[in-house]
Amino acid sequence: MIYQFSPAAQLAIDYANTTHRHIFLTGKAGTGKTTLLHHIIKNTYKQVAVAAPTGIAAINAGGVTLHSLLHLPFGTFIPENTSSDWSEDTMVYTPKRFLSQLKMGNTKRDLLRQLELLVIDEVSMLRADMLDCIDCVLRSVRRKSEPFGGLQILFFGDLSQLPPVIKNSEKALLSRYYPSGYFFEAQALQKSPMVTITLDTIFRQSDADFIEILNKLRSNDLSTEDIERLNTHYRSPEEQRALDGYIHITTHNRKADDINQQALQRLEGKLFPYKARISGDFPENMYPLAGQLEVKLGAQVMFVKNDTDGRYFNGKIGEVVHLTEEEIQVRVKDTDLPITVHPYSWENKRYRLNADTHEIEEEVMGTFTHFPLKLAWAITVHKSQGLTFDKAILDLSESFAPGQMYVALSRLTSLQGLVLSSRIPQLSIANDEALIHFEEAQPQAEEIARQLTHDREAYLYRLAKESFTFQPLLYAFSNHLKEFDKEETRSAKQVHLSWTLEQQKAIQQLQDIALKFQASLEKYKQEDFSQAQLSERIEKAEAYFIPLMDQVIEGFHKHLRQLSEQKRIKGYIKEVEALLAQIKARAMAIQKAGAFFRAIQENRSLSKEDVKALLPQTHTVVGKVKTEKPSKRPTAEVSFEMFREGKSVEEIAQARGFVVGTIMGHLCSYVEKGEIAASQLITEEKLEKALTVIRSSEDKSFSAIKGQLGDDFDYADIRVVMAHYATLDGE
Repeated sequence: MIYQFSPAAQLAIDYANTTHRHIFLTGKAGTGKTTLLHHIIKNTYKQVAVAAPTGIAAINAGGVTLHSLLHLPFGTFIPENTSSDWSEDTMVYTPKRFLSQLKMGNTKRDLLRQLELLVIDEVSMLRADMLDCIDCVLRSVRRKSEPFGGLQILFFGDLSQLPPVIKNSEKALLSRYYPSGYFFEAQALQKSPMVTITLDTIFRQSDADFIEILNKLRSNDLSTEDIERLNTHYRSPEEQRALDGYIHITTHNRKADDINQQALQRLEGKLFPYKARISGDFPENMYPLAGQLEVKLGAQVMFVKNDTDGRYFNGKIGEVVHLTEEEIQVRVKDTDLPITVHPYSWENKRYRLNADTHEIEEEVMGTFTHFPLKLAWAITVHKSQGLTFDKAILDLSESFAPGQMYVALSRLTSLQGLVLSSRIPQLSIANDEALIHFEEAQPQAEEIARQLTHDREAYLYRLAKESFTFQPLLYAFSNHLKEFDKEETRSAKQVHLSWTLEQQKAIQQLQDIALKFQASLEKYKQEDFSQAQLSERIEKAEAYFIPLMDQVIEGFHKHLRQLSEQKRIKGYIKEVEALLAQIKARAMAIQKAGAFFRAIQENRSLSKEDVKALLPQTHTVVGKVKTEKPSKRPTAEVSFEMFREGKSVEEIAQARGFVVGTIMGHLCSYVEKGEIAASQLITEEKLEKALTVIRSSEDKSFSAIKGQLGDDFDYADIRVVMAHYATLDGE
């Protein structure tokens, strides 16, 4: 699908892809923030990770929690090393105390150093002190003193919705450092200001009067007349009971649960329980739904995912019309036939660094598979965030935190679908001075657009300087050399010291030349050379450095081949492979910079697909060095040979001590090569059904395809079909 983005949305895309500025992407409810965010994540050429303050927010965003990504503490962070004597059981952390307790492995540290863009979703819940803690860990791990260790951050959310939670016991301590708890008060952002881009085109509502009321409510500027107009939608309990297809939006979980259970009990017929299937690592506090769904015929339910075929969306209300132990059918408004709902798999992910390419990849740790439905006679304001309803009954009888009333009302598409269970009192929400001052201080969109040219130019020079430097490699060599023993007889790897010193010398020579190149960039910047001239300079530098790096990399390959025949040096081999991976990553950074400048000259955006296209074209970033003895056969080849001998997948798995899924993965590589027919691993019927779904689906991820195909297919089946799909001409 090709999206036509508004000028503000396109400005956000340009800032994320072509500058190094921190960005706060915000906007009123219904302005398409989520669609834009997914577009940026999917298409940016930068190494990106997505994180959120809570587990459920992370699952919904398709990312991880900030605590797991950055090893944040649970407690209070103060941004200075005070003289206070905090006891070990006190949940207060200074930078010194936090870093002294930080336990982060080299793999995670390498990943964070490769990261170029961190997306933080649901930022309204992120406290200022935790953002300063993020700054602390990133500066330490990335070995850079600038805010966030030089990492660009894209903050995403609406500050008029869910606020950060600060306990009364924490307020006095934090108030010494932060005027409020909002993330924008973080000291790191005062040193490296962000640009705020506000989406202003509303897609959820089209009623001009309703939009005006929502805008006034958002800024706490409702007039007496506005409140009186809203109160005309009040209906008595008797009138509410006569309404059909409405969902109650309440303030507390207990109210929503009571309404749902009472309505379910009133229905006659058999109760059908459906349990979620948990695979791998998927903690209960991250469940996107309750582990068990209980429904009856006639139950009012709500979809909690968007359908790739457009049959329903997140928040769509319907009625259950058919139930079996394996299937649920739901009838929704304006459709002739009921929708057959299949289980969907949510994924608990973590980020990992590909050892061959040094690119950041997602790794699925576990899945939560369940019908994407929940009882929908009632829902809380908190859980309604991001949803859209045509008709809703709002219970505003109990006190609201700032923004809750706005969230509740803004879920509706129009005033016509609004029912109030209690009248709205005058001036029910107090002003939040911190938000008012923050919003008043933001520049207009036109000024931000003009600033883009300057910020992009600054990024071009920054990218050029950071790409053409070999200092991180020299640092890695220095650490590697510290591991050598001084006495030759004490270590088998000591005989390779002279070779290592030669490689270090080669990298130092590259760094010496790179420093001269960086100095020339400063001259270009001062003399205001054109972008075309700078791009030409980058192209020449790329053409100069890459062949020299190829020579270094080939030397590493040769060295590792020789090491594969030696004993008692496994640790040394791993160290050499780690160095090689970093050298490849530096070569990739240079090539990405060259591709970026070429894209700029061609007046187009560099995409994730452009970067992927670089990988097969050069051996400097592809292919893990084989350190096994020449006689050792690849494990996939062994499985393939056993399969050709007539053994079944199950027999091979049992004989080799692997699970079936692993053997299927081995054989899928031969499906892609055309040496095994997909029909030898799954039935023709399954193959054709899955191919039909894959061809018609925009999202061709394993989880999306699995969600559409249902329980008849497991992930091994889908891997086979995807391998076969990759062999089809023109697809």
